[in-house]
Amino acid sequence: MLRDTFNKIFNNKVDALGLSVFRILYSIVLFCETSQLFRFRHVIYDKEALGYVGEVDVSFIFFFWFVVLVFLLLGFHTRLSSILNYIFAVIIFSSAKYYSYHVYYVYVAVNFLLMFIPISRVFSIDSLRRKIKYSRVGYVYREDRKVLEINYLIIVFSAIALVYFDSVFQKLISPMWLSGLGMWLPSSLPMVTWNDTSILLNQEWLMKFLGYFVILFEAVFIFLFWFRSLRIPLMLIGILFHIGIFIIYPIPWFALTLIAVYLLMLPEYFWSKLSALFKRNKAPYTFYYDAACPLCIKVIVAIKHFDVFNRIRCKTVQESASAEPALKNVTEEELLINIHGVGKNGKVYKGYDAYSKLFQELIFTYPIALLMNFPGIVIVGKKMYRFIAGERLTTRCTEENCNIPVFSLPPSEHQAILIKNWNRINSTKFFWKTLMIFMFIAQCMMIWASPMIQRKINPKRRLNKIHHFMFEKSEFYLKNYMGIYYHGVFLNDHFDKNNFIFRITYLDKNNQEKELPLVNYNGMPEHYNYGPMWCYNTYHMTFDMMHQRNDKALFEKGIINYLKYYRSEHRIKTQQLDFMIYVKEIETSKKWQKDFLKNQINKPWEMVGKTVLINETAAFDWSSSAELIFNTRN
Repeated sequence: MLRDTFNKIFNNKVDALGLSVFRILYSIVLFCETSQLFRFRHVIYDKEALGYVGEVDVSFIFFFWFVVLVFLLLGFHTRLSSILNYIFAVIIFSSAKYYSYHVYYVYVAVNFLLMFIPISRVFSIDSLRRKIKYSRVGYVYREDRKVLEINYLIIVFSAIALVYFDSVFQKLISPMWLSGLGMWLPSSLPMVTWNDTSILLNQEWLMKFLGYFVILFEAVFIFLFWFRSLRIPLMLIGILFHIGIFIIYPIPWFALTLIAVYLLMLPEYFWSKLSALFKRNKAPYTFYYDAACPLCIKVIVAIKHFDVFNRIRCKTVQESASAEPALKNVTEEELLINIHGVGKNGKVYKGYDAYSKLFQELIFTYPIALLMNFPGIVIVGKKMYRFIAGERLTTRCTEENCNIPVFSLPPSEHQAILIKNWNRINSTKFFWKTLMIFMFIAQCMMIWASPMIQRKINPKRRLNKIHHFMFEKSEFYLKNYMGIYYHGVFLNDHFDKNNFIFRITYLDKNNQEKELPLVNYNGMPEHYNYGPMWCYNTYHMTFDMMHQRNDKALFEKGIINYLKYYRSEHRIKTQQLDFMIYVKEIETSKKWQKDFLKNQINKPWEMVGKTVLINETAAFDWSSSAELIFNTRN
């Protein structure tokens, strides 16, 4: 049964529409992620915030990356765009240290795979270019929309299945997860959640059930998602979990990225039904064209490519115009010289107006139609059209006199390459099988190196020595170039002894306190504090997770950058700025408690210090209680 399932995955072909939808959604989410890094570039990359950037300023990369992501979204030069997208991900994500978080590994892995996946078969400028290039009079080139099913599932395998497979082994050595509190405790700490979900947190049975269910779900996912009948239930469960992550935790782009990946598990018939749902049964606009004109053929190809809602009916003058009542008084010669269109009410549009109506009906190009109807543009546009139509009146474009080149069709993916029976489709199957085996073995190497396995194995055993040698040689490359690494997320060491929340306020010129948007009065993250910024602020700046302590030097170094950024963003021109530093001590319970989150929110704030920012220099004045908070953890 399992063998038959895998054979189907590597031999079955499905429509590529879902891959194109994923390409668009993923590009948007990745654009949002990189936009956040760009927004806070002076905090993250400058050695001195808004000042000295060191020997290399990497922020310029983002300008190129944004363009690449737009190209990827549009499916324009997709292969080159995906290669550049992968290179930029390695440069930015794989080099991240303090501002790194677990979704970076997913981005690197997905970006690596996108270089080899046919993501531009549908909804892309590249597919339009191919259609236009190979279409000619009497023949319209149709893109092969069918791709191997593995092209969908390889992304799910890399971005979800392997991540869960590793994560389970991390959770099985976590007392928090083994006691059923893996969902409850992180959601019950103010600095970890940005919404109060106490109505759910107060249901002990629900929280413990979800905690254990997550472990079970992650453990079985890698074995079950191959089966087509199980994909929809698994997908729905996964999406619900990540909607919860989006609502509860300040890592929205991670949640949306995984939801986009889960959508790849939808069956082919879903995409076909979804596509049919948006298409009209009867097109409201009929566009007439010259069937003998090579240029007209290519224009019609472009129109049909963008007409995803089936709003345009393209007909040839030679075969269909005589049957159109609205055109009974228009000669065939006039129809061949000037483009004509007929609306659903029988209104005839001619020349420039026919194109304006066309752009209006296509919906995507409606803004172009509005622009075309601006008074000044109408005059210029109609003059240009009359000039073009005048040229057609002199010499009508046909195959004989048009200088449009005719290209030979591209080779089929079933056409043999050098060796008999070896073609693109077979090489693709071989590549994905080899890569999947390699990725699984690589992830198993990471799991073998985990504390759960290592503490039960004699390090002097020959097998462990071989693994240690291979792991040392490959860890850097697997992590940085393929996104294969540990996935220990929300474990005990994220929360043990992490009992203090720091809050900063700014004294304005009226001596009124305003929140620095890192942490609000409830102790929850604000809009300076999500995604990689939240990971840095929670686990590096205010709490050194490696040494399980609060480090005053790290805190002062990190907070100065935010103070400078806040002054710059709000264009505060005062040379001296005064900030107040408050701290709240919270608990990290090892047992479920009702209203635990509300109790932590209601804990009092204590002012423990002041910061004076004068130009580029900050001076800190700490109270004795603050010194105690920092020193007792050293």
